[in-house]
Amino acid sequence: MIRDINKAIEAKQPGRRGHLTRVIGLSALAALGVAGTANATIKTDVGVDYRATGFYVESESFGVDATDTDTDSDNGFAQYLRVKADFKHEETGVSVHTRVELAGDRWSGDARNYDTTSGNAFNADNNGDNVRLDLGFVQIPFKFGLLRVGRQEANWNNCLLVCDDRRDRALFLTKLGNVNAFIGYDRRQDNTSFNNEDNGNQIFPGFVAPLGESGWSLGFLYVHWLNNYNGDLIGPTGAPRNAYVLSNTNIYSPYMQGSLGPLDISFGGNWLEGGNVNANQTPEGGDYFNDDAYSGYFRVGADVGMFELKAQYVATRDGGLISTGFDTYSSLINSSPESTANPTSLYQMGRYLGREGFDESLYIASIGMNVTEKFALRGAVGFLDIEVPDSAAVAGETSDTSTVYDLQASYQLNEAVRTWATLGMLKENDVGILRGNSLVGATPNQGSFADDRVIAGSVNLGVQF
Repeated sequence: MIRDINKAIEAKQPGRRGHLTRVIGLSALAALGVAGTANATIKTDVGVDYRATGFYVESESFGVDATDTDTDSDNGFAQYLRVKADFKHEETGVSVHTRVELAGDRWSGDARNYDTTSGNAFNADNNGDNVRLDLGFVQIPFKFGLLRVGRQEANWNNCLLVCDDRRDRALFLTKLGNVNAFIGYDRRQDNTSFNNEDNGNQIFPGFVAPLGESGWSLGFLYVHWLNNYNGDLIGPTGAPRNAYVLSNTNIYSPYMQGSLGPLDISFGGNWLEGGNVNANQTPEGGDYFNDDAYSGYFRVGADVGMFELKAQYVATRDGGLISTGFDTYSSLINSSPESTANPTSLYQMGRYLGREGFDESLYIASIGMNVTEKFALRGAVGFLDIEVPDSAAVAGETSDTSTVYDLQASYQLNEAVRTWATLGMLKENDVGILRGNSLVGATPNQGSFADDRVIAGSVNLGVQF
């Protein structure tokens, strides 16, 4: 949940490469109406993050539905623009961190009708007006740690549990010897006063610790979603209850990473249990995280000359949870952070939400080649195995395996500008269900791709300074 706990605890707030950093004196700030403390010095860090992407998805399975009106392909363009401005009071170390999203959706033409939020957006999970608060928190240093309060970014376990999410949060970080420890509170919603069944409250202590002098580190996080709701997800009138399926769930999320000779190794997992929301709307039975649900990964990699070799195994058991942002080495499977959607991500591992008998396994290897200092190529091939219980069988089938292919190319034009392109294919699967993403939306044919393979590609431009 903290991208770099060491840096946070040491109260260092470096900007991204190339950020404009200035120290503004009292007189200049007073002219801007910013300064209010005599003889204060305010340090600012300003930055820009921009992305434009064009994408294409296609499968003959998309053209099959009850009304026979869906086509077998879609294409589009999208962009986001985020502007960062951080302020630090030099005498006290107190800082304010902000980022505003000025645009962030799929281009729909110039007749926008000025809806407050597009249905197709990079950040549909944490939305608001087109101009929205992306990050906004204060950081207060103490002799014994740091306190952060406000809208913050959430990441944990190499994105297995959560990736690039936004949380309204109170977080305290400290150091216990060489151990970086933290405890926090999140609130996921508070939209209906006096009528909220579940605000998604959660508490989470955790730590990241070095393992001796080996260069290895261990991280552990415990999350408890408060017991706000107990019962069926769909009420007696057929309307869904205002509840999260994670209500009362306990989450245990450890990981380890380090090097063994020339090999870089990382592995971790999520174990969820204790939920009490019933999946009474589904015919195959099995409730949400009421019983144990697992997910995990094991990665190994090495640099050999101009080549970067990687391999990993990723799996879920009984509907184990994986963040959509987890990097699977495939642009079609996950690899779509919560607040920065990837339009070509069409299959999401770890979305069966604790349902018994739903298992997934991905075996995949990747070879990257740094052709020049600026130009790189990467290819990946793997196998995705999907199993469902007998009660959820499709035409009598309960399991199938799909081959996965992926190609990517990137070029770093200069320090601020990067371009890249992706092309991926996922072979047909008898039981798998595509879930789409917030830029493409839901896929036709109820997500089935039993009739044909799925192809998706993108071209991208990114600017950061």
